[in-house]
Amino acid sequence: MARPLIGIAVPHFGRNLTPRSVLSVARAAEELGYDSIWTTDHVVIDTSNYYPYGRIYESIATLAAIGSVTERVKVGTSIIVIPMRNAVLTAKQLATIDSLTGGRLIAGLGVGWNSREFRNLNADFRRRGKIEEESIKLMRALWSSERPVFTGRFYRVEDAVFEPLPAQRGGPPIWLGGNSSVALDRALRLADGWHVTGMHPGDFEEMVKGASGRAKPGFVFSARLAVELDGRGPREYVSALGDKRFILGGDAGSVAEQLSVYVRCGATHLVLYLGDHPAEAYIERMRRLARESLPSVSGL
Repeated sequence: MARPLIGIAVPHFGRNLTPRSVLSVARAAEELGYDSIWTTDHVVIDTSNYYPYGRIYESIATLAAIGSVTERVKVGTSIIVIPMRNAVLTAKQLATIDSLTGGRLIAGLGVGWNSREFRNLNADFRRRGKIEEESIKLMRALWSSERPVFTGRFYRVEDAVFEPLPAQRGGPPIWLGGNSSVALDRALRLADGWHVTGMHPGDFEEMVKGASGRAKPGFVFSARLAVELDGRGPREYVSALGDKRFILGGDAGSVAEQLSVYVRCGATHLVLYLGDHPAEAYIERMRRLARESLPSVSGL
């Protein structure tokens, strides 16, 4: 593939959060030809992690607003922490967005990492991996039948009506987030794609190679990446989870080459976050990226 699909993570969180930072950025992303628009999920983060996710619009409600002001671009969640939500309600919300947008939704799901946020939502942090797996099976059942029946360890659905179904037959594609080998294995077994955040390209390449022969046709390897367009070069940092993360940066040519590395490592969809900036500055960075860097991104 010569060029991956390129998405934009909408800045619906942080110091510069305004309605304009959501709706104007979403409209601009579609106008500039980006392939997808993404929201981030935190609900009631603990105070020690206030920045950048303490001030945030809720992910699914924000995605619904984005869907209402766009017409063609895909919309997705990067990612919904499904074990700290009710999966039946979440399935209904996502089915509604998929129906109202004419089948434009990608459902990104993950297990989460913040135990205090789980506690604030009275959710089970310890069993979150098992809950995620059952939630995926439940959501697919709900999205596939107007009279669904499901019996699991955590959920039971019977004598139920689930209408309208999503516009996409069987429901939107599910991508599982998480940078660990456990997350990748789960995605290969249960989902349609794997969605990492800030993973170093060398680590990404190693894990994609390790999935060779196990990924079904059409399986998506996706990376959400932070990009700094202030002239600084790429850099690494350690996340709250203690894992190594990579931030892209430098001039237009350097950013294009860094993105191309991920493509050569197997990424077919890249989601870019351009920093905590006011709406107009964020849109200007999107324009610069689309004009100066993205035309040169290639897996060749």
